[in-house]
Amino acid sequence: MTHAPRFARRPRWPARPAAGVRLTFDDGPHPEFTPVVLDTLAEFGVSATFFLVGKRVPPAADVVRRTHAAGHTLGNHTFSHPRPSWFKFPTAVREIRECQRAVSEVTGTPPTLFRPPMGRWTPPLWAARTLAGLTPMGWTLDSGDWRVRSDADADTCAEELLAAVRPGDVVLLHDYHPWIERILRRVLPVLVPLSP
Repeated sequence: MTHAPRFARRPRWPARPAAGVRLTFDDGPHPEFTPVVLDTLAEFGVSATFFLVGKRVPPAADVVRRTHAAGHTLGNHTFSHPRPSWFKFPTAVREIRECQRAVSEVTGTPPTLFRPPMGRWTPPLWAARTLAGLTPMGWTLDSGDWRVRSDADADTCAEELLAAVRPGDVVLLHDYHPWIERILRRVLPVLVPLSP
């Protein structure tokens, strides 16, 4: 399986840091895999940003509390992670508002960052994000980890991510699949010196 990371977006926001690689995780929390990610990040002393799907927060409330307590940043990734479409403004507002509520009820603190599902913006999502006062955050390098289906794929993903990453990148990863630990254990020893 060819698995090269792809440069999906080079957003203007937030401003690219002068140095350092920022790790971001989408689509969680997952009751089994997110704790493994948290353990691995703690082992290497790395902080990350987790963009949470609101409907997955209540069943994994302890994981969300642990993520927050560990000092990681929590972001809004909509309530139900709908496929990007031109849905209407009220739907976009509801998706963002319900995710804010779910995270706030568990942590006591609402997210301040927003990333749309699959990184795809629509005018209603952008307007709803603005109305909610959330800062948009994209990525500069998609690790492609969401395509991994085996240990061999995970190893290839890690190798190709390390070949592509550069200081200042915002890396897209996912804490919602079983191969994320294998990928992290291969990339973190190299990325840690580059991380803020």
